[in-house]
Amino acid sequence: MKITDINGNERECLKVTSDPAYPGFVKVDFMPRFRKGDIFSEWYPIDLFIAKNPAFKKAFAKTEVKEDLGVVSYASSLTLVDRSKKWEANIFKDITVWISRGKGEGQTRKIVSNSEDTIIIDKPWKVTPDKTSQYVISNNVNDPQVLGNTLPEVKEEKRRKKKSLDLKINIS
Repeated sequence: MKITDINGNERECLKVTSDPAYPGFVKVDFMPRFRKGDIFSEWYPIDLFIAKNPAFKKAFAKTEVKEDLGVVSYASSLTLVDRSKKWEANIFKDITVWISRGKGEGQTRKIVSNSEDTIIIDKPWKVTPDKTSQYVISNNVNDPQVLGNTLPEVKEEKRRKKKSLDLKINIS
């Protein structure tokens, strides 16, 4: 099939698909002219691709970046509820939810399904989030602990010991 690339060049391609690993982009597979049998891929932002190839508009109408964030209203071992939301059913299926702040901070889980205000996850939380917890839903969440996006949890007992040491230092 023929497509027009972002530079305005008409090109023959093998396949055009969305790629869940790159939300917001269209993956186009091509066969090189000089290396028969090989396939290479290019990714184009959906909006730019559709602008050049309007015939694909319907095919990618539902392919949009699905991301959201908020504050937990309630959570159980396999759910997260945000009463302020009115999500489309299952819009976040197979996307990652990350507890970015508060109780349970740093945990990530795959979303199995969602209703208008509730997310159901693939495995139980190690620490169940609560009203102090903030979350991010995104395909771009990898391992936040490795990336350094979260601070280590500080226990209240450690804070008290540190304060008493600070006081002793200041007194003498």
